[in-house]
Amino acid sequence: MLSIQNDLQKSSLIRYGFTVGAVASAFLSHQVLTAYVGPGLPTYITFYPAVMLVAIVAGFWPGFVATVVSAVVADYYLLPPLNSLILVDPRIEKLSDAVGLLFFSGMGVFMSLIAEFYRRSRKRAHESSLELTRANEALRHLSSKLLSAHEEERKRVAGEIHDTLGSCLAAIAFKVNQAKVRDEKAANGPTESLNIISPLIQECIQECKRIQMDLRPSMIDDLGLLPTLSWFCKRFETTYSHIQTKLTMSIEEAEIPSVLKIVMYRIAQEAMNNIAKHSEANIVRVSLQKIDRKVKLTIQDDGRGFDPEKAISQENPKRGLGLSSMKERTELSGGSFAIESAAGKGTTISVSWPVES
Repeated sequence: MLSIQNDLQKSSLIRYGFTVGAVASAFLSHQVLTAYVGPGLPTYITFYPAVMLVAIVAGFWPGFVATVVSAVVADYYLLPPLNSLILVDPRIEKLSDAVGLLFFSGMGVFMSLIAEFYRRSRKRAHESSLELTRANEALRHLSSKLLSAHEEERKRVAGEIHDTLGSCLAAIAFKVNQAKVRDEKAANGPTESLNIISPLIQECIQECKRIQMDLRPSMIDDLGLLPTLSWFCKRFETTYSHIQTKLTMSIEEAEIPSVLKIVMYRIAQEAMNNIAKHSEANIVRVSLQKIDRKVKLTIQDDGRGFDPEKAISQENPKRGLGLSSMKERTELSGGSFAIESAAGKGTTISVSWPVES
């Protein structure tokens, strides 16, 4: 409690000390300007800004004090020797000086009220801005946690497919092959049904492997990002034989933070899928390198291009989630996302993250 009182007293001393300093500065400024301009300088021209500044910075009551002190200083030093605001005082030489002094006092109080209103409005706006910033940070943190949980769930499902469904299909394939071997030893050979079932089972096994790799490639945990990207580009070329893929990697696996590996892979995966669906490209260049303490992933195609602003606009009814997803993943992981594209000039996606040396 004593500490709070001391802080309040210290704050009050600072505020009213600033008030006295502002009035003194206004008076000195008036004296300096009078030396250059002459006695025709308006009496209160330097005091109005001082009162307004004090009220904005320190509040209404310091502004009120600044008004009173300014009036006293002006009455004592800048006006003829009135030394009183009583209109019936015989020492008053000019009624206009007394009226001007009263007008200044009223305007000073009015300006202090306006400045106090402005100060409080600005304070509320600042507090609202801070609350919004904190809410955005909390939302960003929550989104990051959701993405991490999403990846963990994909990893779990991929493992379940491998351990359960994949194992069951492998066991079925083994039994079918055993049956085929027994039938081959018999006089009639394997039955037609076994010959039909066996390729179907193999196809199911391959499809399970494909789904597993799409959900979460196990090699990114076992071997790293660089072999995974190489494998993905080769598989992309196999699937889309009309698109040539050129992969350039000038970075070591140890230089890539582990938390960014799955993020980079998902961005490359989404970008390549978009290229296959929409770009009509012939060549795709994928580059992963380290430049000036930054890991940079670049994906460039020679397709038909598009208008990036229109594509990600909220008002676009055909807006997809691909670009938004890549941008969100990048920003949530602390990186920067940029896209360059134009009709007939292809598309370049550049993503970079700062990393420790």
